[in-house]
Amino acid sequence: MKGQRSVKTMSQQTINDAKTSPDSHSNANVQLRLLAHPDRLTGIASGNLEAPVMVDIDPVDGACNLDCEWCCQASSRASRPMRLMSETTMKRLGPFCRDWGIKSWRIAGDSEPLLNHKIETLISAGAESAIDMGLITNGVFLERLTNDGLNKLTWLGVSLDAGTRDTWSQLKRSDPRNFDKILKNIANIRERVPQLDMSIKFLRWSSTEHLSKKDFQRNLLPTIDTEPVELDNAGDVETVIELAHQLGVRAIIKEAYPKNFAETYRFTKCHATPLGGVFDASHNFHLCCDARNIYVLTDDYTRDHWQELRRLWGGDRHRELIESIKPSQCAGCAKHQMNEILESHVISTSPSTQLNFI
Repeated sequence: MKGQRSVKTMSQQTINDAKTSPDSHSNANVQLRLLAHPDRLTGIASGNLEAPVMVDIDPVDGACNLDCEWCCQASSRASRPMRLMSETTMKRLGPFCRDWGIKSWRIAGDSEPLLNHKIETLISAGAESAIDMGLITNGVFLERLTNDGLNKLTWLGVSLDAGTRDTWSQLKRSDPRNFDKILKNIANIRERVPQLDMSIKFLRWSSTEHLSKKDFQRNLLPTIDTEPVELDNAGDVETVIELAHQLGVRAIIKEAYPKNFAETYRFTKCHATPLGGVFDASHNFHLCCDARNIYVLTDDYTRDHWQELRRLWGGDRHRELIESIKPSQCAGCAKHQMNEILESHVISTSPSTQLNFI
């Protein structure tokens, strides 16, 4: 930030507004998003699957410069070597996704996306193909994005998750000076690209209440050794909201996955899977962003001149993989609300349901 400006005093209404941001994924917000894609819903209900609405793009596999206590991707990273997505793949992803019918990209991954110095090649490819793009980053390397690249994004989310250097350093296991660098990077981008929809993301997490990275380990992935800790960032919520106000960006406050989260699911199958997917830097296409490396539809989406993935989509192997997903065995599901809505309102379980009589 420019100088050491004092944090502005905020009204309680402003704080409440930040806590109830539309990005908090309330049921009403999820329903509105689903209603925007009736062809996809019809396809899920009938079994004739259309292209995903949004996909995750992972410009980097197997590496991150931070080590968050709650990271659900730590096992995924540990299971494979570091790899950067090539510029050739980045350039092809834009027209491929456009031609298939994909609407948007979330550029993130099991790793920090800005570790790939060529990331603006990917952003340009998406923009040229009229793909809506959002980027999620930990913010340490935000200075690598040019104004041109930033102007092509629909939104930018910075996962800060703390309001002080000490809390941030404990939760992320990184030099506390990087916290200051992130704030300076955010302030710099806000000045350079004032119209960009930019947010500070805060995941409220407690080692006693919420799932930690070791809870996301699966039998198919390597075990992660972690020392027992008792940490909690709840006391930083108001500070983060004030920082966001001071920097001129939005604050998105969310709750981390609670322990035994799977026991609260109100759905029996993963109906939302066909709405998304993951293109990783190693050319794997994963069905689930929460379980990278577990449900892989193809180990090379570029095979057969990029035709294999579209041929597999909706076929027997795809359906078998979807059926193999057991929600009760998924520690955390980002699409749990979407799955609940789909199962209760879209997927007809009774042959007597008279959907056309409204």
